[in-house]
Amino acid sequence: MDVHKLWEYKEYFCINGVMLTTELVYELENSLTLLQVENHFKTIQYWGKIYATENDYHIAVGFGKDALNDKKYFYTTDFKLWSLLPKPKKKYKYLSLMIPLPFCGDPSRKMQILDESLEESDPERYQSMKEENRLAATISNICDEAEICARGQIIKHPDLSVIINPHFYGLELAEAKRLKSYMHIRPAQHRWNTNLLTRPDYNYSMDFLDSIDMDIPKGCWNVSLEHSGNVVYLKNLYWPGVIFFHKIGTPDAGFLYAGNGYKNFDMPFLI
Repeated sequence: MDVHKLWEYKEYFCINGVMLTTELVYELENSLTLLQVENHFKTIQYWGKIYATENDYHIAVGFGKDALNDKKYFYTTDFKLWSLLPKPKKKYKYLSLMIPLPFCGDPSRKMQILDESLEESDPERYQSMKEENRLAATISNICDEAEICARGQIIKHPDLSVIINPHFYGLELAEAKRLKSYMHIRPAQHRWNTNLLTRPDYNYSMDFLDSIDMDIPKGCWNVSLEHSGNVVYLKNLYWPGVIFFHKIGTPDAGFLYAGNGYKNFDMPFLI
């Protein structure tokens, strides 16, 4: 969610129980504007919040020239110092899903993780991980599976660069209610012609990403209309805390995560 539009958008998240207080908005606007200037980002967004027992983590993402491949994630617990998140290793993304303990709010704290998939004699059965690495891995997992945008909100130029579309004018009601109108913000995992074969109005500049209607199992996304049917909300049932809103027929749209960083593995049995 664009940090410079927090005042406009905070009411859309309050209806879902995410309180963006006046104090929080002021702190985010001031500190993230400085972070944007210092790092020469084209855009900076408030990604969300991960609850911890001592100090909650607030997450931001800065975009360079490419909105898909040139972005950096930062975290803070006090809004004075924003630290760059390390690039998560593949093993940490896997191990972070096994940790039963909540985040504590200390990025330097180390924890021992038991990998039950390995035999007891395997020396790799017990792994050590800093909370900072767990935080980076958790955010990466959420982004891979649940960070989304509306169709046309991110576009690809003929030179293959990807940008946030400055001319996005929003979806109409019929389109806004369809899962196929929302895309994962990640490199496409399906074949390039998947959308081509299922959309009569295919446009490569907008449909180069995977649409969420192909996510497994069916029903892992919840779609609802609020504000007298003028705003559509999408929530991911695998990752409680993920919220995406779009005010129909306008450019207003935003993603936010506010949760404890746990994935709901019981979801397939609940739908």
